[in-house]
Amino acid sequence: MATLYNVEEADVICAGASARSLAFSCLRAGLRPVTCDLFYDSDLAARCPGTRIAADTWPEGILGALEQLPPLPVIYSGGLENHPNLISRIENRHEILGNGSAVLARASDPFALNGCLARVGLTVAEIRQAGEETPGESNWLSKPIRSGGGIGIETASKATTSEGRYLQRFVDGVPASALFIASENKPSKRSLLLGATEQLIGESWLGAAGFTYCGNLGPLELGDEALRQVVLAGETVTGEFSLRGLFGLDFILSPNGPVFIELNPRYTGSVEVIERCCEFETIPQHVSACRGDALPASSPRASQVCAKAILFAEAPVELTTAPQAGENGGLSLADIPSVGEKIAPGSPLLTILAVGEGLANCETGLVRLAREARSLFE
Repeated sequence: MATLYNVEEADVICAGASARSLAFSCLRAGLRPVTCDLFYDSDLAARCPGTRIAADTWPEGILGALEQLPPLPVIYSGGLENHPNLISRIENRHEILGNGSAVLARASDPFALNGCLARVGLTVAEIRQAGEETPGESNWLSKPIRSGGGIGIETASKATTSEGRYLQRFVDGVPASALFIASENKPSKRSLLLGATEQLIGESWLGAAGFTYCGNLGPLELGDEALRQVVLAGETVTGEFSLRGLFGLDFILSPNGPVFIELNPRYTGSVEVIERCCEFETIPQHVSACRGDALPASSPRASQVCAKAILFAEAPVELTTAPQAGENGGLSLADIPSVGEKIAPGSPLLTILAVGEGLANCETGLVRLAREARSLFE
């Protein structure tokens, strides 16, 4: 385990709603991150200097935290892509290693996303403006235009407002996510598929419900035609929105092939799963791509099956026993709160990471450790 260093020794800032996985990716790449997020959990604090942003100041509180730090480059994770105006203010002082405010403003438009993918012959989930009539209303979802982690998604029939929302037809199948890296240096291609994963969504054994994002299992093996479509989708959105660096594209793997549903133009929750599957460091490639360098010649090959799962509180609890550090039988814990910290229902408790011989084996390990981890809280 790396020794904690001072802020003055840091060389990159990791910012987002949760920055632990991003910061650990940076550490694996030999960088020294300082973090700004809503949790600053104990395992992150043991490795990196950082600041915990008060929830009632999110996201504007990021600005005050950054003002106390050197003007280092910033890599952001989930949550900040929904605030292009905030990213614009950060750009005044920091190099953004990722997509800038102008790109984010366009990439958040679900109608632009559907349009560009449909034009190249790919299948997308039908969408409509909020408030429009939807035949067979039970098959439609009401989604925030700017959100993350499945938060705020509900059936259209239960939606109480149309402001800042759109409608998307529900698609049955396996929820999945593809991870790409994009570069503005394009001698032959603008994006590279790094891997695909199955998503865990609304899993009751994790204390989640509805469309809440709970984790990833990978690698997800795609048939030749599905793979062709996913690669084409990544190349298409890269060109349409001028993306750079890491980004994710969510889709449903239906019996008829991929149905594309959402773009995440930043470091995603699946990155640490792909990194572990492929024993591949994404951050050096991300930094190089954001600075205009060429992409790797080929996608990394998966050498093992990996998974992550986020455990949620089902009632008000607090951590009473510090979990044992390190990996045990291919299983480990991350995003660990401090002993005594009180956690509200619906909030994340911690993350479970697993390495196994197959996807089913990995998921079995996750289920077992989720049950054991819940006993740490009272």
